[in-house]
Amino acid sequence: MTADAPPRVWLEASALGVLVAALYASGACPTIYVGDSGELVAAVATLGIPHPTGYPLYVLLGKLWTLALPVGEVAWRMSLFAAVCGGAAAGVLYAVVRHEGWSPVAALTGALLFVAAPSVWGEANVQRVYTLNALFLALAIRAAQAWVRRPTHGRLMRLFFVCGLGAANHVVMALVAGAIVPWALWAHPAMRHPRHWLRALAAFGVGLLPYAYLPLRSRMDPVLDWGNPDTPARLFAVLLRREFWERAYLERWSDVGPILADWLGSFGSEITWGGVSLAALGVVAAWRGRLPALALGVLALNVTSLALHGSRSDLFIWHRYYIPSYAMLALLAGFGTGALVARLPRWARVLPLVLPLSGLVAGYRTFDRSRYAVADAFGRAVLRALPPGATLIATDDNVLFTLIYLHHALGLRPDLDLVMQGVGGMTPPPLRFDPRRHAVFFTHHPNWQVPGLAIVPRGLVFQAWPDGVAPLPALVTPDALPGEADPRVPKDYLTHNLLGHFHYMRGVSAEADDWLRARAEFTAAAAASPDNDVLFYNLGLILQRGGLLDDARAAFARCHALNPRALASRSRPRASDRLVEVDRERARLAGVEAELRAADPLLAHLRPTSPAYHERLADALMARGEARAAMGHRRLALEAAALDPGPLAP
Repeated sequence: MTADAPPRVWLEASALGVLVAALYASGACPTIYVGDSGELVAAVATLGIPHPTGYPLYVLLGKLWTLALPVGEVAWRMSLFAAVCGGAAAGVLYAVVRHEGWSPVAALTGALLFVAAPSVWGEANVQRVYTLNALFLALAIRAAQAWVRRPTHGRLMRLFFVCGLGAANHVVMALVAGAIVPWALWAHPAMRHPRHWLRALAAFGVGLLPYAYLPLRSRMDPVLDWGNPDTPARLFAVLLRREFWERAYLERWSDVGPILADWLGSFGSEITWGGVSLAALGVVAAWRGRLPALALGVLALNVTSLALHGSRSDLFIWHRYYIPSYAMLALLAGFGTGALVARLPRWARVLPLVLPLSGLVAGYRTFDRSRYAVADAFGRAVLRALPPGATLIATDDNVLFTLIYLHHALGLRPDLDLVMQGVGGMTPPPLRFDPRRHAVFFTHHPNWQVPGLAIVPRGLVFQAWPDGVAPLPALVTPDALPGEADPRVPKDYLTHNLLGHFHYMRGVSAEADDWLRARAEFTAAAAASPDNDVLFYNLGLILQRGGLLDDARAAFARCHALNPRALASRSRPRASDRLVEVDRERARLAGVEAELRAADPLLAHLRPTSPAYHERLADALMARGEARAAMGHRRLALEAAALDPGPLAP
């Protein structure tokens, strides 16, 4: 194997990077996306500090990018930034394979397996940090490749500088640096002298300098200042992601097996099992070049760090945190392809490209977000409905972050006071207000117990309102969000959650006055977000409170099936506890209703599914002081009448 001249290799890699960036950009999200995107882009636009670890390199590079490309909404510009980083990462991976001496087909196969991986493509046209991290990982592997061939001090320092600078975007690059140390000692035992590693550590530290942005900017009190890292203690709390460790899924050693199984199982869906087979071949075929050992080390550290730190959703729902693993597998698959095509007849040497090309064709529609406007429309609907001068206390990343972007980055509704509850532990300041004169709203129920004050649902928000006073009509909300029913608009887990929350809030607001509409909205919420444990827990609470115990049990059972652990909440509730509670109440009421049927001969002759049966049983329950159970049967009577509007015959 003989490597081509470096200029030719980099020309090929650059061409590939441009084409991949164009592919990603053609489906770039034009508006703000769900999840962290709103907060990250708001930080870029306002030079703020997003959630830990602060991502200073992403913020600073993003700001320069948006200034250099003053076209379109800032969210769209940052979608393009992700696309360019993804394309550049693919180009560097291509160059690494080519510099190992493998053919263009081998390098192209490996790079395109990475490009077509669903978790990679899913982050490459929205406003997130992961493609920039993939770029730095690829650059670090290329720097390691150059160093292992000619281990000079300068190349070692360059390698660790790249890792340090990458860690200023995402902490996983610090783990990559940790993997490089034993790999380098194994590859070149002569590197054991401490002076080599002191220089490498110094270079790594220089790469981390963008983190100085955090305390310096925090002292200027930006509108987004997560963790307020202007003191050493608060800075280290942000760098170590201290507030996120309590969400870790890992509780016992038996949890390791399911985590590893899910990680390994994701390989086939990400780079195909054919790609995994090529990666296994690549480990053997390229072992002398030392890079497979480093790639395996990155794989091991990637899953270990996630197993120790990741929440349930981090580990089992989305796999974007495993992008370093998929990049390493794609690289190894490139090596394996090279070994394979060297033994194939000339006409068959392009056949391995079928694997990634089929993924590209199949994936484009899945990840074409050029029509996506769900999060933007939801946030605008919330802001548009509020009266002038209102205070909005917002929480939950999926809702809050979009509002942060719209309010602070785009300047929508400057008359509102947006209180960002939960940003770095931020809680609302002490509130003293007259609810009739000062409108105070919440995106989520605050669970207050304040005498004389009620929390009333009004459209997509809750409002603080005097207890006992008739609430104002619900705020105007759209019937649906744009693209909700459009199959051309891809919807990931977080988008499904936002759609579920949208219909849930519409249902909560309609519950008191129009149960049938509320029921329809709750059904739509469950259909829109079938894997959201918190949604089903909340639906169970509403149905339990409304006396619909069978439905409540079904909702809690679904929540428990999705997540048998405690929910991600400070109170850490468990659906299993609610199931016990509901089953106990169902058993008690079954006895009460049996007594009422025995005492009323007419009940025995009415059809149990008829409106008349439920109405008569509701009256009897109310007379027995079972108000909640009576409410449930009145709601069942409404539903039965809607389904069977004919004569109320027995």
